[in-house]
Amino acid sequence: MNHGILLVDKPLGPTSHDIVEMARHALGVRQIGHMGTLDPLATGLLLLGVGEGAKLTPFLSDLDKTYECVARLGARSSTYDAMGTIEAVADPATVAGLDCGRIDETASRFRGTIEQLPPAFSALKIAGRPMYDYARRGEKVLVRPRRVRVHSLDIVAYNPPDLVLHMCVSGGTYVRSIVHDLGEALAVGGHVIQLRRTRIGPFDVADAVQITAHGLDADNPGKAWRSLADALGHWTRVKVPDDLVGAVRNGAAIAAAGLVVSQPPLEADHLYALLDSRSRLLAVARCLVSRGDMTVLGSSGRRGDPVLKPVRGFHDE
Repeated sequence: MNHGILLVDKPLGPTSHDIVEMARHALGVRQIGHMGTLDPLATGLLLLGVGEGAKLTPFLSDLDKTYECVARLGARSSTYDAMGTIEAVADPATVAGLDCGRIDETASRFRGTIEQLPPAFSALKIAGRPMYDYARRGEKVLVRPRRVRVHSLDIVAYNPPDLVLHMCVSGGTYVRSIVHDLGEALAVGGHVIQLRRTRIGPFDVADAVQITAHGLDADNPGKAWRSLADALGHWTRVKVPDDLVGAVRNGAAIAAAGLVVSQPPLEADHLYALLDSRSRLLAVARCLVSRGDMTVLGSSGRRGDPVLKPVRGFHDE
């Protein structure tokens, strides 16, 4: 386990940074980073990039994510979850009077592509500082709505005042904001009391390693471990011949013609995983269309030819 991705099932309490520190201690590897923060209140799937795997963060952090959530209606929170200052909005009778039909109809406003304001207490950085830093100091900061996509938002059960939700959302979406905004739209308030992330793109929490009383149980990672190449297994893969491996490692552009592609054809401006003959990840490359003035290995670089230009190299030794 030198370079790759480790799937971890984060328990209630520790921060994402705490989990990184546990992994560094358990694996004896300093270069580890997480891909997508989970709040201390939240549990579930956290991806850790180990060694060269940490360089995969920009390519995996925007994957769709699936959550199971319990929202408490009738009160709003300063942090949009149970860790904040709670303010009662509606009496229990009003909350109990809501039915699933009305809740689902209101929830339809938050399905599809929406504009969303992140919670004031979030790790999103404005001018180099996380938003929670401004919030803790009582400082006002201008935050622009962000466009996100809610692929699904389903009501699983309603046992007043608690609403159980299942949702799949695009990367960068805040479930806490969805719950807060839903509560406001229902005129009763709402905040998250339980949140569990069950999937990130193709990765499932059922495959994740557990946190025990002794820390990260990484002695037998099994299906919780993904090699660099497997971490991008959902991408189109391109095999690079041995005589071009050195050039790819040096960032040279190579002609796409004649290469073995797992799912042809290649598309301009898309990213692809370049593998060597032993199926190890060499680079993430962007497909460009040659203008005829590029130095391209493996062809004459004629105008209009598809070219693969490495944007991030990997040393999976």
